[in-house]
Amino acid sequence: MAFRPSRRLPARRTSRPLAATVGALVVCGLSAVAGVAAPAAADRAGAPGLAVQVVQRNLDIPWDLAFTDSTHYLLNERPGRLWLVNTNPAVPRQRVAADFSGVVTIASGGLMGMVVDPGFATNRLFYTCQTNRTPKDVRVVRWRLSADGTRAVRSGTPVISGIPLGNPHYGCRLLFLPDGSLLVGTGDAALASGPQSLTSLAGKILRVLPNGSAPRDNPWASATSPKRFVWNYGHRNVQGLAARPGTTQVFSAEHGPDWDDEINLVLKARNYGWDPKGPDGYNQDVPMTDLEKFPNAVPAKWTSGASTIATSGISFVTGSAWGTYSGQLFAALLKDEGVLALALDAAGNVRSTAQVPELNDRFGRLRTVRQAPDGSLYVLTANGSTDQVLRVTPK
Repeated sequence: MAFRPSRRLPARRTSRPLAATVGALVVCGLSAVAGVAAPAAADRAGAPGLAVQVVQRNLDIPWDLAFTDSTHYLLNERPGRLWLVNTNPAVPRQRVAADFSGVVTIASGGLMGMVVDPGFATNRLFYTCQTNRTPKDVRVVRWRLSADGTRAVRSGTPVISGIPLGNPHYGCRLLFLPDGSLLVGTGDAALASGPQSLTSLAGKILRVLPNGSAPRDNPWASATSPKRFVWNYGHRNVQGLAARPGTTQVFSAEHGPDWDDEINLVLKARNYGWDPKGPDGYNQDVPMTDLEKFPNAVPAKWTSGASTIATSGISFVTGSAWGTYSGQLFAALLKDEGVLALALDAAGNVRSTAQVPELNDRFGRLRTVRQAPDGSLYVLTANGSTDQVLRVTPK
């Protein structure tokens, strides 16, 4: 199957006219030319200044972190390393011994999304999404952390496996929902038919129970094929998942080809309109959300427009100390090396956007943002062997 790299999309084939896209970006406070957020005065009004502290150094592509309690978090590195870290930066981080020999670190694959079990305080379980060497796939693995935090062992069989592994587009972010089910965002693995095929786990948001079964209220729960795990479909490369506090809303972030990175509202059984199937195989010269081909596809709540900024991990920020940032969705940016803050209305529509100036163009590529139990924000850089963990607090 031929892989065709993306190129500039002709205006006639975009998911909406270019003029409309530019207009929408201006309304949102974005630069339509560069596809990046301009710090509009209205968006910054009432937002506090932020202090940024480097709390961990000399890491190699940290991908995710997950708090185990109020003073400790698990931190992984894409090549296959795991650490237990104290929030006091004066305490050296502790390497967690775990068998990651099966992790294959090709291109952007490796050890990726990670989340702790809702019952971690008693069961010590956490989950990783990783690219697997043999058989070649992307899978979610359940681990149990020892009481002293020095080692982790696999607990049972993979929660889900068989997610296609193709270069590029691996996903893979994890999010527990309040009902105890687990969302898994996947990439399309450069498979032409993957995103629109309900029997493929590529280009999807999946929903699975920690024991590896499909929740009974999944859209196609009675299917015997992998279709039973599909929550929605038609995605290119899901890089972020976040639940909006105080609501039932969940949002995702994904990479576009050379245009239209997206923030989407995650809905059950819906098509998000990515279909790279062409006469010569995988063809990226198509809209991210093809409303012409799929009139009922879900339009994105926000797009980057004519160029991409590489939205990655996302997190909602809450707390009165954050001023008008409280309640906003923060998105880490790889290509544009910063954080974009998106203000939403009650329905999840984006009212405005702004750069977070203290984090933009200062620390290189940013992969993940997570709010800590104490209300501070932890941010992971993604530059190479000199990566850092940043702790961000309102002044």
